[in-house]
Amino acid sequence: MAITVGQVLDALIAPVGKREDTVDTLKNGNPEEEVRGVAVVFLATYEVIGRAIASGANLIITHEPTYYNHLDETDWLSGDPVYERKRALIESSGVAVFRLHDYIHQYKPDGIVDGMLRALDWEAYADPDKTLMLTLPEDGGRTVRSIADEIKRKLGIDSVMVAGDPELAVTRFGFAVGAPGGRSQMAYLRERDIELLIAGETNEWETNEYVRDAADMGMNKAMIILGHQKSEELGMRTVVKLLRDAFPGLPVDHLELPTALRRI
Repeated sequence: MAITVGQVLDALIAPVGKREDTVDTLKNGNPEEEVRGVAVVFLATYEVIGRAIASGANLIITHEPTYYNHLDETDWLSGDPVYERKRALIESSGVAVFRLHDYIHQYKPDGIVDGMLRALDWEAYADPDKTLMLTLPEDGGRTVRSIADEIKRKLGIDSVMVAGDPELAVTRFGFAVGAPGGRSQMAYLRERDIELLIAGETNEWETNEYVRDAADMGMNKAMIILGHQKSEELGMRTVVKLLRDAFPGLPVDHLELPTALRRI
């Protein structure tokens, strides 16, 4: 029996229940269209859209916006050559594009965090009630540097940014994926008994400087910044598993992509 775009979206929304105040909407496509294949991505870049189409997928599930702003507003982009070419590719191919941001973060546990913990083999460290809080074995002898090295190896990235002392001993740390904002990140460091915060991204004058000042005051505080994409991308594997379980036989693949920014 045919599986429609609407049925796939219903399966993604079901763990939370439909809500109106969300950016998670169908950006292109028809809910009644039959789904031949699904491409799950962190971000629907021009290149990855082409890869999805070439693979035979006609539904893309993306975590972040397609058109360079949180609400996917496009009026301000009208006539822009980059926007127009990307829009033309999507529309001419007929591929459906659905953003899955708010719903997946509301899964219990948070779908992105759960997927990232699995990718890093850190499930055993997580507090069952507060999965963003992780506690290492007391005799682990771990430091900020050794944790950074582990992350780089497991996520396949060549560098991270660190604020504070790389040799600081770590027993408890927080994992704040994405970009919750400086105030949230600083509150996390202030209110919880942790030495280290692992973050997606920051504004450079905010949490970075808070951690520098704390370290200069002799406080045991440090931060590792992975970049937004690398802090969440493998979390989208949660979607792959959910859809494969819900629709056996439907091709569902996770397409990774290089980060836009590279150190040279």
